[in-house]
Amino acid sequence: MNANNYKDIEERVLEMIEKITEGTGIMIVDVSIKGIGGKKKLEVSIDREGGITLSECEKISNEISLLLDSENIIPGSYILEVGSPGLNRILKTDRELAWAKGKRVIIYTKDKSYSGGLKAVDNEFIYIDSGEKIPRVDIKKIKLNEV
Repeated sequence: MNANNYKDIEERVLEMIEKITEGTGIMIVDVSIKGIGGKKKLEVSIDREGGITLSECEKISNEISLLLDSENIIPGSYILEVGSPGLNRILKTDRELAWAKGKRVIIYTKDKSYSGGLKAVDNEFIYIDSGEKIPRVDIKKIKLNEV
């Protein structure tokens, strides 16, 4: 299974999870499949305003598991892991950046780093509350800094 197949599966899983979480206040931060061959792991990060509880993660995990088993989307065996995004998560996707608006981040570029509250994101720039406007092409890594 190659990376393109993983992306297709991630998209299908995301659509399924959105139906499960619709109207619950739970936001899907990220869905990703990792691993090669028979050792695959489906990681789902969820959150809500005020934080997500372990019992909510468990409930969503059970619902996802039932749906995935009935739809047979992921070939072979896999491990499903549902959890919160974490306080120092690396933000990679626009979905994660949208979730992180208002949260504290550290943005690393090739020349320096910036720290502040994530204010806005567009196709060209990341804006933080200190007034900095960082070109996305210069960004090496964006890390949540909520600790």
